[in-house]
Amino acid sequence: MNRLLLVVMVLLCATVSGFAKRKIHLNSQARFPKPPIEVFIDEESQELTLDLRKGKENVRVVITDFSGNSICNEEVRVDSTCLLPLPMIEKGDYILYIFLEDVELQGFFEIKY
Repeated sequence: MNRLLLVVMVLLCATVSGFAKRKIHLNSQARFPKPPIEVFIDEESQELTLDLRKGKENVRVVITDFSGNSICNEEVRVDSTCLLPLPMIEKGDYILYIFLEDVELQGFFEIKY
């Protein structure tokens, strides 16, 4: 019985932590079947995860609120995956800009708490 309870608790923890990250859907000006990078936000740890599909690239990450106030403006070197800590970001709606070598991507996300 204790083992069953332990297994259920582990599965619940994995399920809750799995929902902590949310994918930010990116749009580009160019016509790509899929953007060359995926971005996930984790509200609990307040960080972005950047997953680059191929190679290594310098990536500029800009986050603004809908009033145009800059929240984050960082250039990072991404080698497949990179974690980018966010400054003290508050509840609200934000715009994410990702600049790769010749690609500009844009996405929207909300911080709920």
